[in-house]
Amino acid sequence: MNKDFMTFSPNKFPTITKRVILCIILSGVFICSLVFATSYMSFNRHFRMQYDSNISEICAAARECLNPDDFQLYAATLQADEEYESVLKILQDFVDKFELNLIYVSMVEPPDYTHITYIYDPVRQDGKWSPYPLGYQEDYFEPNYNASTKRVFEEGASIVRHTIKTRSGSHITAQLPVYNTEGKIIAVIGAQKNIQEFVNARRSFLTYGILTVIIFATLFIIFFSIYFNLRFIKPIMQITHETNRFASRHRKPSTKLLSLTNRDEIGTLAYSVYRMEDTISANIKSLKNMTTETALSLATAIDAKDTCTHGHSIRAATYARRIARAARKTEAECNNIYLAALLHDVGKIGIPDNLINKRGNLTEEEFEILKTHTLIGKQILQNITEVPVIADGAYYHHERFDGQGYPNGLAGTDIPEIARIITVADAYDAMTSKRSYRTPYTQDIVRSEFEKGRGTQFDPTFTDIILKMIDEDKDYKMRELE
Repeated sequence: MNKDFMTFSPNKFPTITKRVILCIILSGVFICSLVFATSYMSFNRHFRMQYDSNISEICAAARECLNPDDFQLYAATLQADEEYESVLKILQDFVDKFELNLIYVSMVEPPDYTHITYIYDPVRQDGKWSPYPLGYQEDYFEPNYNASTKRVFEEGASIVRHTIKTRSGSHITAQLPVYNTEGKIIAVIGAQKNIQEFVNARRSFLTYGILTVIIFATLFIIFFSIYFNLRFIKPIMQITHETNRFASRHRKPSTKLLSLTNRDEIGTLAYSVYRMEDTISANIKSLKNMTTETALSLATAIDAKDTCTHGHSIRAATYARRIARAARKTEAECNNIYLAALLHDVGKIGIPDNLINKRGNLTEEEFEILKTHTLIGKQILQNITEVPVIADGAYYHHERFDGQGYPNGLAGTDIPEIARIITVADAYDAMTSKRSYRTPYTQDIVRSEFEKGRGTQFDPTFTDIILKMIDEDKDYKMRELE
């Protein structure tokens, strides 16, 4: 049998509770993390889609005000006419109204699309950059820009690029092709907007999201821990504790099992355990009664062999149990002592009746024969392996505390405790019972005999107990047992 189960303690933090709480914590963290990750990806996707759509629409609207057929002339003459200034003002209004970093319209030469000629370049007036003048040229090498510009010119693609955490900040750029009246792509228009607020919003979402996850996970863990504890762990532990208590003490089943309100398999289990314990308890009680009744019958048969000591075994057993209880023995120990005292003279079955009932003094040879009743009793009772102390009671009850007894001449605490108790109880009944050859001793004589035998014939501890019982029995009624 599992050793841990045998040593189960209801005060110990249950292993099943640890495992359930661990599962709840892992589940809570997993669920909350999954919800957070899904929410973050959704937030990020929708925010970017909103920015992409917004900057693309602004760029497309700005393209509508251009006159592409004049771009070649502007680039060749570097002269801005009235129409040019009008378009530049409109583009500048776009920059200011939509808080853009800049809008640029440029012609970029293949095949690498690195040489740029700027037609328009309005920038935010409070920004860090100065606008390029009409016709300004530069060679610009930046892989993402060059690649996206190539696609605009060669494929007519509309491009949206996100540039995060650069020296100029985080921004988003839309690039659209600009067509002349012949449908030929002759330039690219780009609109750039700072998206630091998007970066900040994402950072805030992460901060508050993580905080929310922690709070939600904590509440989840607390709620489900309490729920599982009340609905599952506590009932299971109560059933476990009750079965352990019943198995170790063989007491009556606890009605606490019937107080469980679970209307599920656990409630059914609790009721089944209660019924099982009730049945076992009844069977144990029946077996104990049968054992006691059998021992009483055997004790009666033993006493019947001795015409002078009728009822001696039952009375001695009763006194022995009282002494054991006064010595604070457990109820189980008291019952074992009672049974052992009932059967302490069982060995007399093997002694001839004429020897047991002889009125005169026994010869030395006869006394030796009589002494064998302790060995015979041990041989009869040693087969009772569940309670081996019963055989000890029969074998050692004639030992003396000073070592002058029989059969082995044991002394002091070498004599089994059960035998030392029976010796005192046996002597008390012998002195207080009526015999054919004498009347019961007076209480004073009985007390005097025990005082004289304390530490010699009798164990001092149990002698003190019987002396106290005698002192409390002022009317000398303790001996009046049926």
